Amino acid sequence: MTKAPSRQPEDEPQEAGSRLVAVGFWFLIGLCSLVFLLTNDKRPVAISFALLPDQIALSWVDGEWSRFGVLDRVPILLAAAVVLLTAYTLGRLMMELARADTHLTQLELVSFATGAGLNLISLYILVAGLVGGLRFRAAFFVPGALILGAGAVRAKTWFRDKQADSGHDGTRYPLTSLMLWLSLPFLLAIVAGSLLPPWHFDVREYHLQVPKEWYQAGRIGFMPHNVYGNMPLGAELHAIVGMNFFRGELDWWWGAIVGKVIIASYAILSAIALVAFGRRFASTTTGAIAALLYISTPWVIHVSASGLIDAVSGFYLFMTFYAFLLWKQAKDERKPSSGPILLCGFMAGAAVACKYPALAFVVLPIGIAVFVVSRANWKPCLIYAAVVVIACGLWFGKNAVLSGNPAYPLLYEVFGGTTRTVDKHEQWTRAHRMPEDDAGHSFTLGQLRASAELLLWKSDFASPLLVPLAALALFAHRRNRIPLLVAGFAFVNIVLWWLLTHRIDRFLVPILPLVALLAAYGASWANEAVGRRSVITCLVIGLAFNLLYFTTPIPGDNRFLTSLNVLRADSPPDYNFAAERVHAVHKAINARVRPGYRVLLVGEAQAFTIEPEVLYNTCFDDCLFEQMMKGKSPSERIEALRERRISHVFVYWYELDRYRSPGNYGYSDYVTPELIQQEFVDPRILREIPLRVPPSNSQLFEVVGEEDWE
Repeated sequence: MTKAPSRQPEDEPQEAGSRLVAVGFWFLIGLCSLVFLLTNDKRPVAISFALLPDQIALSWVDGEWSRFGVLDRVPILLAAAVVLLTAYTLGRLMMELARADTHLTQLELVSFATGAGLNLISLYILVAGLVGGLRFRAAFFVPGALILGAGAVRAKTWFRDKQADSGHDGTRYPLTSLMLWLSLPFLLAIVAGSLLPPWHFDVREYHLQVPKEWYQAGRIGFMPHNVYGNMPLGAELHAIVGMNFFRGELDWWWGAIVGKVIIASYAILSAIALVAFGRRFASTTTGAIAALLYISTPWVIHVSASGLIDAVSGFYLFMTFYAFLLWKQAKDERKPSSGPILLCGFMAGAAVACKYPALAFVVLPIGIAVFVVSRANWKPCLIYAAVVVIACGLWFGKNAVLSGNPAYPLLYEVFGGTTRTVDKHEQWTRAHRMPEDDAGHSFTLGQLRASAELLLWKSDFASPLLVPLAALALFAHRRNRIPLLVAGFAFVNIVLWWLLTHRIDRFLVPILPLVALLAAYGASWANEAVGRRSVITCLVIGLAFNLLYFTTPIPGDNRFLTSLNVLRADSPPDYNFAAERVHAVHKAINARVRPGYRVLLVGEAQAFTIEPEVLYNTCFDDCLFEQMMKGKSPSERIEALRERRISHVFVYWYELDRYRSPGNYGYSDYVTPELIQQEFVDPRILREIPLRVPPSNSQLFEVVGEEDWE
C-alpha cells in the first residue's frame, strides 16, 4: 500500500491563504449582491416573478395562447440574414483589397468584416437616398447579388485554412463550452425582443420613424420637423433595405423590424469579438466569459431588443480599441502593417456615422493614443484621420449642403443652420447640459457620488456580476498591461461622460464590452484562486437573475411569442400583466383617416405606429400647428387644412404638459385647451371624436366638412 504523503508545514500558510482568498471572494460577491438587491425597487419584484412562471409564460403570448405566433418572424429573419451575409462578404472583399485581413483569426474576420460591411452598406444607402433611389429595388438587390457572387468565388480561398487560422489550438476547454452554452438563452432573448414592433419612445420618434419617412418619400432630405433626422443615422439606415424586401402598404412596417434585428445583431457581433479578443490577448476561457457577461447584461439586452443603438456604438468603440491594440502589437513586434490602422480608423469613423459623440469618446482618445504610440510619426496618424473621414464624412457633407451646418444641430454659434434660431439653440443646450444642483453647480462631490451610485448599482438595467468581477480584475491584474489599457479606455469614457453629457446611464452602454472584458479577467483569476465551482456558482446565480429580469414584463415589452399582426393591432386582453404599446388615439387614427388624407400631430412625435401620412414636429422644432394657424381667420385656417389634406388633428396634452414642466425640454406655449376650444371647436373648424381616453390626456379632432373634400 502506498503511503499517503504527509502534510508539510509550509503547505499550511498556502492553504490558509487560499481559504482567506475564498472568504474574501464570497464576502465581496455577497456584499455587492446585497447592495444591488436593496438599492432598486424593481429587482425584488423581478425575483418574486420566479414564483409565477405560468404568468411569465402567459405574458409572452399577450395573455392568451390563442395569440401565439412565431412563423411570421421567418421572413424578417431571412431578410436580416441576407443583409448581414452581404455585409460580411462586402467587408471581407474590402479588407482583402486593402490588405487589412492578414494575420487575423476567423472570429476577428467575422467581427471586423461584418462591422465594416454594415457601415459601407449604410453609406451606400445614404448615397442612394440623396439621389432619390430608396424605392428602386434594383439599386439594392443587384449590387447585393454581385457582392454575394464575388464572395462565393472567394469563399474557398477564405476558408481553406480555416482551422489553421482560427486562433484555436484544438484543445477542449470545458469551462469555455459551458460559458458559450450559457450565452444561448440571452442570444435568443435579444433576437426575440428585436423581432417585436418598436415600443421605446426614441425608436418610434426617430430611430425607425426617420427611415420610414425617407423610404416613403423615396429620398433622403433635410427634415425641418425632426431635428434628430438630420444627425448621423448609420445604424438605422439598414431598415430601408429591409423595407425593400417587402411589398404592400405596410412594407415600411415589416422592413423596420428587419432594421431592428440588424441593430440587435451588433450585440452578438460584440460577443464574437470578445471571444476573439480573449483568444488573442488572454485565453479562450477569458474571451468566452467576457462574451457571456456582456450578452447577459440587462442594459445590452434592453437596448438591443428595443431598437436603440447604444450597443451599436459599443461595438464600434470596442472594435476601434481592438484594432488599435492589433496595430500596437504589430509595431511592438516590429511587424509593421497598415491593415490594423486602416481598421482602427474605419471602425472609429463608423462609430461617428452612428452618433456624433463618438468624435469625443472614440475618435479623439484613440487618435491621441495612435500619436503617442507612433512617437509623433505623422504617417499612421494621417492614415487614421483619413479613414475616419472616409467612414463618416458623407454625413457631415450631407448636412453642410442641406442645412449649411455640417454638425447640425450642434455648433450653431459657428455654422448656424437651417431652421435653427438663438432660442432653439438655447433650448437644445439647456436640455442637454450637465445636471445642476439647487445652487446651480454641475460639478460637486454630491453629484459625483450620485453618478457613482447610479453606475455601480442603482441603474435599472445593471448586472450584478460586472462591478465585483471588474473590481477583482483591477486588483489581481494591476501589473498586466492589457487589462490596464482596457480599464484606462473605459475610465476615459466615464470621465468624458461626466464632464460633457447630461449623465444618463444609458449613454455609458458603449463601454460595456470593455467592462465585460475586465470582469472576465476577474472571473478567470477567481477560477484559479478560489476554484471553478465557486466561479460557476457565482455566474449562474447572477445570470439567472439577469434572464429572469428581462423575460418578465418589468423592463419593457416581453410578448416574444405573440403574433406580429396581433401586436400591430395591439388590443391586449384584460389580464394582470397586459401591455398596450400603441396609443388608443393612434389606433383610432389608423381606423378613421381615409387614404390620401393626413393627420396633424400636436405634442406627439412618436409617429411610427401611425399608418396614414402624418405631419408632426419634435419639441425642438417649430410647432407646425402654430405655423399654420396663428393669426389667421377661421376661413384661412380651414383652407390651410384643406390645402394640406389634413382631415384630423391629434393633440397630446399629456406630452405638452410634460415638455412644459419645469426642468423639461420646453415646447411652444401657443396650443392650450382654451385656444382649441374657443378658436377651433366653437367656430366649427374642428370637431372632437369621443374616445376612451380622458380629454386631459389627449384629444382627436376631425376637420369639419372634411368628408366632402374632393
